[in-house]
Amino acid sequence: MWRNSFSQGKKRDSLQPVDESIIVYGTTWCGMTQLVRRYLERMEIPYRYLDIEEDTSAVNQLRWLTGGYTNHPTVVIDGQALIEPDLDELAEALGRTGYL
Repeated sequence: MWRNSFSQGKKRDSLQPVDESIIVYGTTWCGMTQLVRRYLERMEIPYRYLDIEEDTSAVNQLRWLTGGYTNHPTVVIDGQALIEPDLDELAEALGRTGYL
């Protein structure tokens, strides 16, 4: 994936490869996971999705991030984990880190 080019002086300034700066851990049946994914797509923010039911290494990564839990969705933004965020919390974190 590639970031779009914008002129706002934030992380989305230049065309560059995304190195998994945003990762969404979740499941296909979790409504909140799908809501988070649709929000990121609507905002044109690239992310990597890891299905914890299909990817055993993703489950292990998630447990390491959350102290042993598999809460979903968990969204990692530049190394900071948001566990089960609502859209307001997600938007605030994205704004703080320069994605919005």
